[in-house]
Amino acid sequence: MIKCTECGSSQEEGLLFCSECGGFLLVETGKITAVLPFSEFANRPPPPPLAKDTLAPAAVAPKIALVVPSSRRRFKLTVQDEVQIGRASSELVPEVDLSDDDGAEKGVSRLHAKIHAVQEGLVLIDLNSTNGTLLNNYRLPPHEPYPLQSGDEIRFGDLLVHIFLSDSGSGTN
Repeated sequence: MIKCTECGSSQEEGLLFCSECGGFLLVETGKITAVLPFSEFANRPPPPPLAKDTLAPAAVAPKIALVVPSSRRRFKLTVQDEVQIGRASSELVPEVDLSDDDGAEKGVSRLHAKIHAVQEGLVLIDLNSTNGTLLNNYRLPPHEPYPLQSGDEIRFGDLLVHIFLSDSGSGTN
């Protein structure tokens, strides 16, 4: 049995809150907090990027759809060489302009990232953005190519986007 430090009532060990007054029972100092499962996930380094020598240009221009769940907008694109992602300004208008998706408020840089078509498929490259790019919850280092798969989750700053690759033989998106 343990004593509640708030009201002094006896409580069974292992309880978090006092059954009499609702006071928090775990006030001992020096105890180490348990690590929750998957808590290290956000701090893990991403898998290794593709080697620069595997980045030969693609023979066929892949078709993609970018979906922004918060605004329900879709961008259907053909990636001839690369597609720039960011927010429009007077000097620059990227192919994927996330201004209307609260891009500025959610930390999207004017020139945030690009999707590049290579023989291996598509790669995502962060362009040293202010608030970073996450691919499936991995923070990407700037200027490194990471392979994309259909259904991947990308965060440009705090703006969530899903990417879907079209099957080139079906002609549907």
